[in-house]
Amino acid sequence: MELMMIDATNMIFLLVVGLYVVLLGMILAYVYFDAQQRGLNGWLIAGMTFFTGTIAGALAWLLLRPKLKPQPIPVKR
Repeated sequence: MELMMIDATNMIFLLVVGLYVVLLGMILAYVYFDAQQRGLNGWLIAGMTFFTGTIAGALAWLLLRPKLKPQPIPVKR
């Protein structure tokens, strides 16, 4: 059995895959919390974003998301 050497090509590949996973997580987290803030099921919207292709799904969410309803600020007297 031969030991696997980590060379520059493998390191670049692992770096690209790791960067993709981090960006994927950040995009899906943003979509999840934005959907929750707008009163929708965040897991459903994040799942639809993931399965429609993350970039296309995120762009579709940004274009088709409902308006944010302003929350009243309570004032103490």
